[in-house]
Amino acid sequence: MDNQKQQVKQLCADFRLSEIAAGLDDILSGAENEQIGYLELLSRLFRAEQQHRRQRDESRRMTSASLPKNNDLSLYEPKRNGLTDKRLAALRELNWIDQLFNLVLMEPSGTGKTMLAAGLARDAVKAGYHVYFRTMEEIVS
Repeated sequence: MDNQKQQVKQLCADFRLSEIAAGLDDILSGAENEQIGYLELLSRLFRAEQQHRRQRDESRRMTSASLPKNNDLSLYEPKRNGLTDKRLAALRELNWIDQLFNLVLMEPSGTGKTMLAAGLARDAVKAGYHVYFRTMEEIVS
């Protein structure tokens, strides 16, 4: 049995299925304890790999986006800035990206434009989009 596990782990390495290889022992022991079928076992193995890859891809997109630290829209106060909760929720649905619209945020300094833009960018990364966040100052210079 150990020889077969090593062969499976080697095959996982060859096919770059790192999460399956890493979690193989735990998933197999859980499958034995629960007495699940082969299809359920395969499904668990592939779901583990899928989840790992999605998290890794999101982490890479988040890093390349270069978002400012303050980008959590749950802390944003839309009413203070003249934006309704309903409008913010609509923006967070990200339909404007698929429709190829641009957003222009114009308010006085210190009203939360950067936080709003960064928060929307963060939502876009989590939805699978590739984002490159730059301030107007960075773009101009």
